[in-house]
Amino acid sequence: MSNNEECKEMKRTKSDEWEVVEWCNLPGDLLSRIASYLELIDFLSFRSVCKEWLIPPSEYNPSCRELWFLLYGEGSQCSFLKLGSQSPNSERLYTVNFPELDGATCLASYLGWLLLVQEGAMFFFCPFSRAKIDLPDCPFTDLSEHVAAFSADPTCQDCVVVVVSRKSEVELELHLLRRGNKEWHKHCHRCVRSTLNTVSGAAFSEEKFQFLDADDGLVTFNADGKSSKSWANYRIVNHGSSKDVETLEYHVRKNMFGVLNIGQRLGFRGGEDDVVSISICGTMILGIQWLHILRNDSVILSETIVPDQQHVALARQIKGVWIQPRYVQVPPGLTW
Repeated sequence: MSNNEECKEMKRTKSDEWEVVEWCNLPGDLLSRIASYLELIDFLSFRSVCKEWLIPPSEYNPSCRELWFLLYGEGSQCSFLKLGSQSPNSERLYTVNFPELDGATCLASYLGWLLLVQEGAMFFFCPFSRAKIDLPDCPFTDLSEHVAAFSADPTCQDCVVVVVSRKSEVELELHLLRRGNKEWHKHCHRCVRSTLNTVSGAAFSEEKFQFLDADDGLVTFNADGKSSKSWANYRIVNHGSSKDVETLEYHVRKNMFGVLNIGQRLGFRGGEDDVVSISICGTMILGIQWLHILRNDSVILSETIVPDQQHVALARQIKGVWIQPRYVQVPPGLTW
């Protein structure tokens, strides 16, 4: 049988006769229905069969609350762990090649987009579609406690990016870029470590950027440019302890890597000669009435020893990021 014959099926006509129909000519509604049953990685393979099977991404919408874990940091080869949300049998581990992640560091993850810094350049990258959006000149050269967040899908006209870091023991420094602007704007805020220690999480909600530490510190920044007071300091309290104050209910998760046993699920065994250090970028999931934040994290994997400073210094240094599985395409000619 020839290749052409292999790509055809038999279809009964109204006259009760059979005719040959090529697979590439299947009806669009049938292709969309087939695609709706596919996992994201299978959907990507499905679209690559032929140009007629390029189902629009708008017709494929995995759960916005589903989370995957992306492991990178050793060249361009990366690992995707799809967590088994429904059952352990639905868990999958994929190996993918991403040259865009070779030598890069992720500062933020939201809506399936990663905000990356690589060799002095900053850009958005969607691993599932390979879409990339370059940003104007990166405002810093060295990464040191830098954490970022962005307010919306990078293709939105009103998207805002902020990168915050500690300028000194008593001051935070924030760089802000709005889509359509070519220059970053700097804002500083007097903030001692007792108010906000090392920033371990960032999010955008209710028109404010929110920065959290590993304890109960919270600092917000209003980026609308209309408020006379852009910065505000808060303390995170338990639910229900401030009934007379208007609050935003959200959930902050710590050490999700350890809670979900991601190291073992990725295949790490961490013997004495194979200590692994993973720097993890968190993400946020925005619901109707809640904000779910996964903090940034750093873990040392070793099953046979208790790592000391020497083992940590010699550990394999790799990176990870929590990401929502979304397939996003960039309109032709899109610029920031």
